[in-house]
Amino acid sequence: MTLLTLANTAIVADSTCDPPVGYFERENLRLVPLKVHFGDATFRDGVDLSSDEFFAKLAGSDVMPTTSQPTVAEFDACYSELCERYEHVFSLHLSKLMSGTFEAASQAAKRHERVEVYDTQKVSVVITLLIDRLLGLLARGIAADDFRAYIESFDERSGLVFQVATLEYLRRGGRIGRAQSMVGDILGIRPLLHCDDGEVTAHAKVRGERKALAEMTGYLEERTDLDDAIFGCLFHAAAPGSIGPLRERLLVARPQIEFVLTSTVGAVVGTHAGPGTFAYGFIVE
Repeated sequence: MTLLTLANTAIVADSTCDPPVGYFERENLRLVPLKVHFGDATFRDGVDLSSDEFFAKLAGSDVMPTTSQPTVAEFDACYSELCERYEHVFSLHLSKLMSGTFEAASQAAKRHERVEVYDTQKVSVVITLLIDRLLGLLARGIAADDFRAYIESFDERSGLVFQVATLEYLRRGGRIGRAQSMVGDILGIRPLLHCDDGEVTAHAKVRGERKALAEMTGYLEERTDLDDAIFGCLFHAAAPGSIGPLRERLLVARPQIEFVLTSTVGAVVGTHAGPGTFAYGFIVE
């Protein structure tokens, strides 16, 4: 039986996992950044541009930023370095339906027998939550097949829901038309989105902050039981004041939930979600 530990196993993720600052400063973790472009200027997500710097730049820019995935060569370099030191490398990425990042990682992994690449079918901090749980398993030591099974069951045991403050960024990204975005903003409609089978889709549309929080809480109640072990994460896009009320509501609904991570949305996810977004994710064990 192959036993995986912190000493023989490394984990790679891309920057859309939006980790707390400093989280990946560990021997067996690596973060491969996506890129955000303001016109001709290119920045590596989380490296050249922090979350705060991105939203400040976004507020003062007349140019809508665009994003791009890491190259195969960038993943190859990362894997090469880790394979010199670790027997096993697990590379975990945002849904392939949202980006070509998973495909680039998969192409690079063909050159490295020790590397296994997974599509988490999620995005943002809930992926870091997965990594956090995996690090706990490695700390205790775990059979390789059990480790793989945990990753493979992640999508069905996890959830992610977020509120978008304005429809404008969805409109700019071509998701909805200008007329619909204007009506939504004028009426105070708050779209709630969730990640389902690797796609970000509409969960509900509500009017007002109170109803939005109630609907977000209902999402957790529908997908968990009172006797479940639940691990959660909270995150926002330039909206720190939104986290406290959301946390309180979720704890009332599921007092046993353990919030492991609180973080901010980075430049790439922030380009598509926009400022004012707030969210939570969870894993049921």
